[in-house]
Amino acid sequence: MMALVLVSCTTDMQRTIDYKTTRTLPPLEVPPDLASPPTGADPAAKVQPSTTYSQYSADLKKEKTEPVTPGAVAVLPQFSNVQLKREDGVRWLTIRSEPEALWPRVRDFVLANGLLISRENPRIGIIETEWAENRANVGDSLQRTFARWFGTLYSTGLRDRFRFRLERGVEPGTTDVYIVHQGMEEFVLPGTPDLVQTRWRPRASDPELEIEMLRLLMVGLGTPEPAAKQQVATIAATPARSERARLTRDQEAVQLSLQDDLDRAWRRVGLAVDRMGFTVEDRDRSKGVYYVRYLDPDYGTDKGNWFTDMFSSDKPRPNDQFQIHLKDGEQGTTVEVLNKQGTLENSKVRERILTLLYEQLK
Repeated sequence: MMALVLVSCTTDMQRTIDYKTTRTLPPLEVPPDLASPPTGADPAAKVQPSTTYSQYSADLKKEKTEPVTPGAVAVLPQFSNVQLKREDGVRWLTIRSEPEALWPRVRDFVLANGLLISRENPRIGIIETEWAENRANVGDSLQRTFARWFGTLYSTGLRDRFRFRLERGVEPGTTDVYIVHQGMEEFVLPGTPDLVQTRWRPRASDPELEIEMLRLLMVGLGTPEPAAKQQVATIAATPARSERARLTRDQEAVQLSLQDDLDRAWRRVGLAVDRMGFTVEDRDRSKGVYYVRYLDPDYGTDKGNWFTDMFSSDKPRPNDQFQIHLKDGEQGTTVEVLNKQGTLENSKVRERILTLLYEQLK
């Protein structure tokens, strides 16, 4: 415990990201649009030995003390060709490496930055962190120092969670890495002057926090700091298009169309799905399909609330598995919502999912 605190206090005080803390954070009441099944519900997820920063530090110490076998490489490989790219609001890294070789490095990066891993699935290339508090946002430098030593003295009232997604790049031998931020904020319930009661609610994703995490990952993979900052400055000056998505309604159904080809639309929809907090169970780029879970917010309103019902075994949950399907349209790409069987979803959930996507893509 003391060793970890000392490590935390030696970090750069000017960094905008500082999640190195040993304090246990309070449970968050997550809203329906950020719902996901309980940890461990993903049968394809491969759990690795280290999922906390303390375990990760112990593993590193063990590796340093163990003798190196002849022919083994003791130095971590550096990825010299790391490019930061942008298409409108989508930013990602393209790295000259296969996903299998890059996965452990990205995983180590997550743990080295003090974030705990709540879910990981190497098969679909997703690492999701626990909710964490960014200590770099705590007051002045003296308060930040106290916050590292005594976590309960100061709190930002904000929590962050990140989803790292690795996909094979369009160019053979490359991997695309996307980082998405989700946020929660604490607020005081009105009408309780004598007893202060607080709750948590979602806040908007922070693109600046995402770009900072991308920059840190670039440096962690071997890009010199000045070169990483230059790439960030370059894409920041790139103008974005005005209209990028269109949601239309007729008597039959709601239609979502994007003025993008399939490759660009695939990236944008994938980022939107991550930001909305949907659980991605699988994806098939060749078919243009994301397989997701979505919990209808109307579910659970009759008894208790949706949060308790979701984790209760007394009441079966309705079918919450859907397919987000992308296909060529007349002037770009059309986005559809299919049910588990792969046919068009006809319930009100279809309109809700398309509307949520539109809010992210417009």
